[in-house]
Amino acid sequence: MNNTVEYILGLDGGGTKTVARLVNLSSSMQWQVSVGPSSLSNDYSLALASITNACEQLLDQAGCKTQHVSAVFGLAGAGDRQLVAKLEQDLPFDFAYLEVVSDAKTSLYGANAGQPVAVVALGTGSVGMRMDLDGTEKMIGGWGFCIGDEGGGAKLGYLAVQKLLLEMDINGVAKSTLSLYVASQIGYSRQSILQWLAMAKPADYAKLAPHIFTLKDDCIVALEVLTAHANMIEKLIKRTCGASNLPLVLMGGLAEPSNELLSTTYRNLIMPTKGNSLDGACLLAKQLFSPSATN
Repeated sequence: MNNTVEYILGLDGGGTKTVARLVNLSSSMQWQVSVGPSSLSNDYSLALASITNACEQLLDQAGCKTQHVSAVFGLAGAGDRQLVAKLEQDLPFDFAYLEVVSDAKTSLYGANAGQPVAVVALGTGSVGMRMDLDGTEKMIGGWGFCIGDEGGGAKLGYLAVQKLLLEMDINGVAKSTLSLYVASQIGYSRQSILQWLAMAKPADYAKLAPHIFTLKDDCIVALEVLTAHANMIEKLIKRTCGASNLPLVLMGGLAEPSNELLSTTYRNLIMPTKGNSLDGACLLAKQLFSPSATN
């Protein structure tokens, strides 16, 4: 073990929020903060500001110096190594160790305490990841909002907005309970909706998602959207598991409400998670300077 490392810092950043934890290895004392979004691909400047803010808060609370910290950041958009390299250059910290990985990888390590597993993470976006018995890691999906992220909160919100636009085209106004809700959030007129659409980011679509689940028993349009959402998740699960018989974990903010929508076949595959993406980041931060560490 490298004697200069006294703390580990794990950070989990997505399109809606960032959570970070600092742990004193000697005392096991922990500090944790939650700040704004830090998806590198959605808004790099905002991501840099959120990550910097979270780290500064933790370092200040613990009164520790960066050269005594081993840090792992699990970030949405970290599949783009150019953005990762830019982040590493722009961060105002000199950590003893720093590794920036995808939030899919930190979810993978958190889900089954670093042991082989298949993970489907449903947050603002979506991604599948698998660790095979030989330790090989494979990522599935995670292509981002514009072309992928099916089963994530942003795409669910996107589907709901599409329903509103369809009703506007047919009726001139929102009719269904779902569309009336969406209109209350983004605008009732064509002009106001167009203005919202021009500025909307994935996180804005994702903000619509939680309420959609509450409408499934009262609104057939909401049920249609949620059925499509569930089908997307099942396809992602199938691609993620492949031909393996690995345990499957559903993670992320939409995991619990989405689980209830899945068919019995898929629900029966899912086991409870042993930890979350932040736990995985902390595990990896420990392994970064002490490769034999498993917890």
